[in-house]
Amino acid sequence: MVEKRAFIKELSIIIVNYNGGELLLNCINSLTKYLPFGFEVIVFDNNSSDNSADKLEQQFADESFLTLIRSDVNYGFARANNLAAEKAEGSYLHFLNPDVLINSQMAEDYGMIINGNKKGIFVTGLIDNEGRVQKMQHLIPTLGNYFKALFCSGKAALWNIGASVIMDTLTFKDLGGWAEDYFMYAEDLDLFYLAHKKKIPITYIDSTITHIGKGSSETVWSGLERATLIERSTRKFYTKYKMGWQYYIIRPIQLIYILINEPKNFGITVKAILNSFS
Repeated sequence: MVEKRAFIKELSIIIVNYNGGELLLNCINSLTKYLPFGFEVIVFDNNSSDNSADKLEQQFADESFLTLIRSDVNYGFARANNLAAEKAEGSYLHFLNPDVLINSQMAEDYGMIINGNKKGIFVTGLIDNEGRVQKMQHLIPTLGNYFKALFCSGKAALWNIGASVIMDTLTFKDLGGWAEDYFMYAEDLDLFYLAHKKKIPITYIDSTITHIGKGSSETVWSGLERATLIERSTRKFYTKYKMGWQYYIIRPIQLIYILINEPKNFGITVKAILNSFS
């Protein structure tokens, strides 16, 4: 275990915590269990009201690999990640949700990326805690991209859930970090949209890690509140890139799809859209 803690200044794992509870501890325990080489973990605590940061500090008080940054305000996901990245010493950054558990495959993929001096964005697969594959790839929701998906599917651009994203520091700087236009949600859409525009390569690596999902958000917001926040953030994406008019074309089409294929979600989606304008 002592050798495992020796930091080789190549890998920085960044975790933004807000009321993560035991999920945060379980996440970091999985890192120390499965990674046989040096790394650092930077946890940025967004003014949690539970005792997750205290428990983390107590459990790993004597460990040099861990840096805990306590904030007296909640900066949201993007800003917190960017502030933590400023403290990172690694040449590769792994942005990891606190409700994630890695496995032994992750060590091999880290080695492949670092030893190969590979550049770009790297994305892991995700499964839930019952082993079911989670959908992580989504079409970037622009009209042009939807037409590509219909007629040239291999050329359509995708965005990925930001629960587990790795990139080298040069790529991170080229992207300008995570877009701080958003408090929470749609920053991953923005990141991959910008990467597509800049032609930054995106690689899907073999590791499939466990993502509990909604680990802290469901303790803070109701389902409707969370859906409303997602709606506002998504509309902000369109506005930011001067595509606001596309929202009013694409969203009705998506509503029809939801009504046909996911009727249980239709009501809350409509309420979220209406609430997002208030």
